[in-house]
Amino acid sequence: MAVDHPIFTRVYGVVAEVGERTGLGRVRRRVLSSATGRLLIVGLGPGHDLDHLPPAVTSVVALEPSESMRAAARARIRTVIDRGIDIDVMAASAEHIPLPDDSVDTALVAYVLCSVEDPAGALREIHRVLRPGGDLLVLEHVREDDRGWRQHLQRTLEPMWHRCAGGCHLDRDTRRDIAISGFDLGGLSRVRLRTLPPVSWTLIGTARSLQSGT
Repeated sequence: MAVDHPIFTRVYGVVAEVGERTGLGRVRRRVLSSATGRLLIVGLGPGHDLDHLPPAVTSVVALEPSESMRAAARARIRTVIDRGIDIDVMAASAEHIPLPDDSVDTALVAYVLCSVEDPAGALREIHRVLRPGGDLLVLEHVREDDRGWRQHLQRTLEPMWHRCAGGCHLDRDTRRDIAISGFDLGGLSRVRLRTLPPVSWTLIGTARSLQSGT
């Protein structure tokens, strides 16, 4: 059952808008630049990803279980429709995607795998619906690998952060989860973005969907 956090939606909308204006928008645009065909957006949120769709995207399927997040994205959804791009917004979770196998050309996860209940399960579902050889576009904050003050800060803040930030976890090993779910990691990089220290270490790039058993 979907859990809605209207207060968090409002706070996150402000934070995301500030991020868009201070460099994160350019990062989103770079990640989305290789999207083609039918694009699956996992975790639509307030819809900032829709502002950066490249011309090669012909249609969008967007998953967003939160009613307040879907409401926050309505203006951006209308803008996409006005551009002549078909968009289907589904009140569905990443762990149970209501699409047939091999039915999308590209998928995007942007600041969503930190908050799903079962990230590895969600990635297996994405792999199922993504055509073999299709691209998973990734923009996800991840846990710190070094044992310095940033990792200590993540571990210290994790319990409170999880409760206050809409279920977000600071210390997930997202790279490992992507690898075990059937994707090639050759196009992914770890970079440190100029964001808050607990979420600055970021996995970014493209993971290629491998055929089952590859």
